Amino acid sequence: MKTNGPPLLFFEYVALVFGAAGWAWVLIQILATLHALDTDDRPPFPAGDPQEAFEHVKSVDRELLGPLADRVHGRSVCDKVWFDDDAVLIRGMGPQHGSTAPAWLTLTVGSQVFVGRITVDLWRGTQAGTGAIGFPERFTVGANLRFVERVPPPRPGPAGSRVIRPGECVLGSTEPQDAAGVIGRFLIDLPAQRSVGVRLLGELVGDYVPLAEKLTLDGHDVPTVRGDEFRADRYRTERDGRYELTVRRTDSPDARRATGGRWRRYTVEAAWGASITGSCEPPDSYGNCFMEVQP
Repeated sequence: MKTNGPPLLFFEYVALVFGAAGWAWVLIQILATLHALDTDDRPPFPAGDPQEAFEHVKSVDRELLGPLADRVHGRSVCDKVWFDDDAVLIRGMGPQHGSTAPAWLTLTVGSQVFVGRITVDLWRGTQAGTGAIGFPERFTVGANLRFVERVPPPRPGPAGSRVIRPGECVLGSTEPQDAAGVIGRFLIDLPAQRSVGVRLLGELVGDYVPLAEKLTLDGHDVPTVRGDEFRADRYRTERDGRYELTVRRTDSPDARRATGGRWRRYTVEAAWGASITGSCEPPDSYGNCFMEVQP
């Protein structure tokens, strides 16, 4: 079709093209945001996703430690923070579509262990993406971390047994071992219908000593659930109870005794739900949370 007006110049064509592209980008942003807001039927976010929300929230360690807080300043403290469930449901964008997630905090200082319940508010936020067509990037926002209560110590176990607490960083020795290679037996109270992760770490110095753990209840092995590429297999508890956590060496009982060149110590911790953060390693030149606090 012919027109009576003057022909469009090259730069006018360029302006039209870029203008159309700009409006298209705005439309994409709007549609993406509307889709993000309509998330009531979406499944919970993956368990590991909300952990970044804790990077900037105020710590509640002092409230859990109580009077001990002023005496641990500048020294190593092993910590474990985890959500009560395997995943956290966040329904959409902004605080009005967020969730208050229950979580747990355990601090290990020498022979003292503190366990507390906490909560944190979580929701989704967006920012301009870096892709070629500008899709927005989503991230998790965390705020208002609150200390709920300090959990009292568990009831004692039979004579000679050691009762540990959820999230406690436990230090053990790789010898002596019995005929089955067992080097540690611990009792721990766990809730029903939870996936329990056990983190076992040998001393990272000297020759390798193979280690393995097992969780049992009333003498029966607790079934495991297969993890994904990011998480190892976990144990699935069927009911509340006092479980036994066993650590053993998988080399032969007559393996040469540990010397300065062998792993002599290990750490183990157990907690259910989705892990957020944690530090539990055998003592080294970088830190040792198992040193007793001086009065």
